[in-house]
Parts: sequence; structure tokens; C-alpha cells
Amino acid sequence: MYNILCFGDSNTWGYAPMENRRFTETERWPGLMAAALGDEFHVLEEGLNGRTTAFTDYLEPYRNGLDTVAPCILSHAPLDFVIIMLGTNDTKPRFCVSSGEITEGMSNLIRKLRFYYPVDKYPMPPILLAAPGPLDPAREEYCFDASSARKIEELPPRYEALARELNCMYFNAQTVLTKDDLVKDGIHLKIEGHAKLARAFTGIVRGYFRKS
Repeated sequence: MYNILCFGDSNTWGYAPMENRRFTETERWPGLMAAALGDEFHVLEEGLNGRTTAFTDYLEPYRNGLDTVAPCILSHAPLDFVIIMLGTNDTKPRFCVSSGEITEGMSNLIRKLRFYYPVDKYPMPPILLAAPGPLDPAREEYCFDASSARKIEELPPRYEALARELNCMYFNAQTVLTKDDLVKDGIHLKIEGHAKLARAFTGIVRGYFRKS
């Protein structure tokens, strides 16, 4: 059985803010991907609301991905494939960081994952670096603003360059998701958005394992 780790934020966790609930396993994209891939694959869901690449949020503690990625991969090893989709929460104005700095945060996270992965026991898994989907923040009290949307639009080419630098696979979620796939807060995905992501990630994972 192949172990697939999905390391992300609330759009991996499956937060449905308008309904104040979590999407079920049959609604959120990691669960949909698991069903599509079949019994040969075990999908490990490591989504967390508010998670950043490398920035500590003192209003919402324990959200720093850089702090949690090492124990996460150590507890789930061995891994055969890792999907990382982060960066949305980093665009919150209170962090005061640019898209370039968010990319540096992602770089540090990937390097830390590789440093702590137990390669003495297991082969290093391929990493799929995914640029997150679009933002259309409806109200500033949701902690995002117009600058957040601009930074999100700037991330794909930066993440693509980082993926080349670190020899990662790359996917831009903005190629399959539009603002119409977001709920009223302009941040979180509708069920239809989760389905689109699931189809895209399923195709990438299947393609990789057919070649390997």
C-alpha cells in the first residue's frame, strides 16, 4: 500500500465556514482522492485551519508548518508521496510578508522535511509542491484583504521556480480553481472546488506511480 501525505491548511482539512462544519471524507478533496485511487493507496490527511508555511501566528497558535512538519513526517513514515499546499494564510496582512518571503518559508519547510525524513530506513518520497487556489476576500474581518489576493496571484511562478530548484513536482491549483469555486467568504472551497482538486491530484498521483 502506498502512503500519500496531504500537508495543508483549512482547504485540505475541509473547512465549510458557511455551514460551521467540516466537510466529510466523501466531500473534501483528500477523501475524494483516496476513494478514486482505491485500496492500493492510503491517504493521510494533515490539514490544519490557519496553517502557514513558516510564520508563527500568536492569535492562532500552533499553526506554523515549519514547527510541525518534522514530527508529522516522522510519525507517518514510511511515505511514498507528499503533497504540500500552503501559502494562503501567509498572505494575511498581520504577517506583513511578501510573496517572495512566503516562498522562502515554503523553501525552509521542504528543506526541513527532507532533513528530518528517516532516509536511513526509507527512500525519500517525491514532493508535489502545489500553489494554492485563488482568493477573493469578501470582508476584511476574515483576516484577508486585497493585498492577500495579489500575493496569491504572485505565488505560482515563484513556487514553480522553487520546485525546479528543490527538484520537486509542481502543480498550480489556480489552473483548475476559479473564484466561483469559493464560498461567500472568498477563501474556502465549495464542495465543487474540492471535487476539482481531487480530480487533479488523483491524476498526478496515478501518473507518477504508473511511471515509477
